[in-house]
Amino acid sequence: MSAEGGDGEPGKESPEKLQDEINEVWNQIAINEEQIKPEVDNNPGWKTVRIFVSSTFKDFHQEREILVKKVFADLRAWCEERQLHLIDCDLRWGVPKETTSEVTLKTCLEEIDRCYDDNKVPYFVNMTCKRIGWIPLADELPPNLMKNYRLVFGLSVTEMEIVHAAYRIENPNALFLIRDDSFLNEIEDEDIRKEFIDEVQPRADTKLNILKDKITSRFSERVFTYKCKYVPGERLYSDYMTKKGRPKLELDDNFSKIVLDFFKERIAEQYPVVKTEIDEYLDATFHHKAFMNSRCGIILGVNKKSQRDLIIGRESILKEINDYVENEKDTSGSPKLIIGEAGAGKSSIMAKAASNVLQAMEERAAQPCKVFFHFVGAVPNSTSLLEILRRLLREIKPNSDFPETLEDTVQLVRSELANCHLGRVVIFIDALNQVDRDMHLEPMFWLPEKLAPNVRCVLSLITDSEPHVVLKRRQDFKIRDSEIIVPDLEPGKRLEIVNNYLGLFNKTLSTEQVVPLLGKKASSNPLWLRIACEELRIYGDFNTVTDFIKLLKETLPGLLQQVLERFEKETDRVLLVSTLCLLEVSRFGLLEAELLEILADKDSLEYRETGGEYNPEGSRVIEKRPHLPYAEWASVYRNLRIFLRPYGNPSEGRLDFYHRTLSKVVQDTYLDKSKSDADYNKKRWWWHKKLAEYYRYCGTYDRKVEEYPHHLLFLKRNAKYDEDKKLYCKWLQEFLLDMGAFKRLYDDEFSETLLYYWRECGDEKYDQMCEGYEKEIRQMEKDLAYAPHVTASRFEDVSRLMAQAGKYKEALKVAEDCRDMVKKFPQQWEDEERNEKLMYIYGHIAHIKSLSAKEIPELNDIISMHEEAIQIINNSPKRNEKKYKKYLALQLIKKAYARGGIASRCDAFSVSKFFTKNKTKKEMIELGCKEVEKAISLYQELKDYGHELEAQLTKATLYRGNKEEQLKIYKATRKKCREIFGKEHHLMCRLCFNTGIVYEDANDTESAYRYFRKAYDVGMKVYGPKHAMTQTYREALKEKKYAAVGKKLGHTID
Repeated sequence: MSAEGGDGEPGKESPEKLQDEINEVWNQIAINEEQIKPEVDNNPGWKTVRIFVSSTFKDFHQEREILVKKVFADLRAWCEERQLHLIDCDLRWGVPKETTSEVTLKTCLEEIDRCYDDNKVPYFVNMTCKRIGWIPLADELPPNLMKNYRLVFGLSVTEMEIVHAAYRIENPNALFLIRDDSFLNEIEDEDIRKEFIDEVQPRADTKLNILKDKITSRFSERVFTYKCKYVPGERLYSDYMTKKGRPKLELDDNFSKIVLDFFKERIAEQYPVVKTEIDEYLDATFHHKAFMNSRCGIILGVNKKSQRDLIIGRESILKEINDYVENEKDTSGSPKLIIGEAGAGKSSIMAKAASNVLQAMEERAAQPCKVFFHFVGAVPNSTSLLEILRRLLREIKPNSDFPETLEDTVQLVRSELANCHLGRVVIFIDALNQVDRDMHLEPMFWLPEKLAPNVRCVLSLITDSEPHVVLKRRQDFKIRDSEIIVPDLEPGKRLEIVNNYLGLFNKTLSTEQVVPLLGKKASSNPLWLRIACEELRIYGDFNTVTDFIKLLKETLPGLLQQVLERFEKETDRVLLVSTLCLLEVSRFGLLEAELLEILADKDSLEYRETGGEYNPEGSRVIEKRPHLPYAEWASVYRNLRIFLRPYGNPSEGRLDFYHRTLSKVVQDTYLDKSKSDADYNKKRWWWHKKLAEYYRYCGTYDRKVEEYPHHLLFLKRNAKYDEDKKLYCKWLQEFLLDMGAFKRLYDDEFSETLLYYWRECGDEKYDQMCEGYEKEIRQMEKDLAYAPHVTASRFEDVSRLMAQAGKYKEALKVAEDCRDMVKKFPQQWEDEERNEKLMYIYGHIAHIKSLSAKEIPELNDIISMHEEAIQIINNSPKRNEKKYKKYLALQLIKKAYARGGIASRCDAFSVSKFFTKNKTKKEMIELGCKEVEKAISLYQELKDYGHELEAQLTKATLYRGNKEEQLKIYKATRKKCREIFGKEHHLMCRLCFNTGIVYEDANDTESAYRYFRKAYDVGMKVYGPKHAMTQTYREALKEKKYAAVGKKLGHTID
């Protein structure tokens, strides 16, 4: 961008003097030169590429039209194939005419700053011909702007852009296009010629010649000259221009090719295609660390030397957190809670504290310590309790498997954090009150009553939020010792923040202005104070500043609403309100590229009362959606920027609200929540429908998976008519059956989210799921475009999903077809790859059959499947690898369990008619025990103590009817469980309950009661009162004979 304007210093000067002055300007620029090279980014996930378009406006409309509508459109499609979002920064009319010179200049330069932020080195294209553009006068250049951007007086805005984005750093991503001016000879109309020539500025030709020389000498390989022809009698029209249009030019075909080829080459070098498996844990950690670092830089107050040196008014809290973490003598076992109201600065404190601890631990590498940090709501999926706990387990037990369900994960985390053998761990979890609520679990049940001696846990919560209330109810929780209440800012600290913030912009307040500002009750809230300071900074009339301060709203929501009212006046209201509403109803924020597509259809953005009528066609299919002109979006973004944050990976280009208080203001102001629930739901329904229709036809699979089902479920639950509900269920089913969506939602362990979506599809959800997926994979089998090994892998995934849903018959059929397919096309696989696939399929088939097996022939078949898998492992050159050993142990245990099942169904002498060799019941048990012992040995070698104890449980079940042997095994296993995991562990529940069953079979009611009671007491702590396992233990104790024993002992059941 470069605004048009008047001349700098009119008057006649000698050519020599003028040239010397201009050269002196460039000599001053040379003082601050530096070299910055692009950084190759191999990180996974989507990223954003920004290209800044620089030129004078009046004479380069034709080129900008071609760039925006043709070149960048093609480049955008190329980028999307590489998981890159392209944003072209074309700021034609992006700055309102009534804005000050400072705002105009800042808009240009800050857009280039965004290019630095996203891409390290800007992608930049400049076009030059016969106009130099606006040269700001001395009084139009604010001192703070000159200082911050190291500007030199005498430059035009175009030159400032070139210097800031390219010249000063010798930017390899900068492209320069010089238009041959010979086309001017073809223009006879003087008025038209004037649109291409800078006649009003006498120094324009000299400045242009020197500028072109400087560009050519520094960027010789990236400077291109192109030709064009004037098209007489025709005018160029666009959304940016006046109704009469602009002179039309016909450009050299080479123009588009030069730009497209250049940026493809530069982008490919910085963002190479990396074909690697994405580690979800490392990916999430990368995102959380990025958020942590960004919050460390936005810390309540600013030190003049370094923005990261302190948090004004919160130094004592940081010290208290650090003392808690460093105090090795602390045996209280309590977490440290950071408690405060919205906007008190808890997230900034948590980010800074975590960063400090992380840095300290890295400096003391000789003292190993694991530091876990999680910022709820900061990245996609970060509000899921299951994902939080899985990330935590990955940190403290990196080589272990994850449990399949949330309940099992909760109890495992609970036991691990109470385990006295656990190494040193420091845990930071911010905004715990924003974690998704699970109706079956108490929100803080994962946190044990007492942490292990080596565990430190720092949690931040809103005062009196549900998790906070739950923790305060705990009997063992020492609330006074564990809470750090984030206090209101003291008056002296408030003044320090105000002076530091405004001082950055060379602004100060008088005493009579400070008093009413800090006298407002809300000024004790850091967020309110920061927003108020920003409003003061941009307020233009110094003479009325005092009156303006008095008008500032007294509450944080009130001030935010006041700011939004100002934004509505300064930008396109429809675009502003639409952006706020779309972000509010989105699940995980929106990509800037998505917003530009949705906002492009401005006519559809005004809320309309639809009445919820059934629309069987849905929205129209738009194969290629236009983009909102960036100039229009820049105005909206410029206003909202202070309240938006990059969501997830900072280079991804995703936006969301920085603070949830803004969310509440948007709900009340634009979604009518303050009016009534009915009005609120109507408005939300309308905007959810807007996003559902967008994601139905647009967006990447990664984004569709995150957003599309969320909006469909809202529409379904709030639809007025049954026809609408059926329509949205149909759309959801269609999406879930898409193999691109399936691939991203399916999980080998347990596809919790995918199955949840199917349960929402209707009464016959799993039947429809099985039928739909089988149809899809059968079509893949017929389609020659899919290689057999790809199809086989999808068959296996679908079978496992069916088994997870309890559809064992359907799962078995698909699994057996998968096995046959792998055997049928051996040439499609590397030998070891094929054998590994068969190994997992045989194990999977055996698992499916074991879930419904009742008769001995079925159990015999299960054993055969396990033997097939075991044989493959034993013959594999990879048999000594960890995953093979682990899978071998699992197959041995399941095979032994099947043997126990056969033995329990036979008499004491023979099971011969089911085997090739006669074996007695005793021999069957002995074989099973040997297999279990081998599995135990493997788990001990792998130091997988949890599965080792599980194997002991299996061993005990082989001795059904042998009371002494079973009790002996259970006693030894309970002892080992206490030593490894402590008394409160899910395995202890099972051990106690199984021990009770042994006594029950022996008619020893009192002993059975004692162990059933132990299982119940531990279950209450491990699972919680509502869990199915706890209810099983409770029901056992309620049986008449056990209730009598409990009454005799004076026991009660909660």
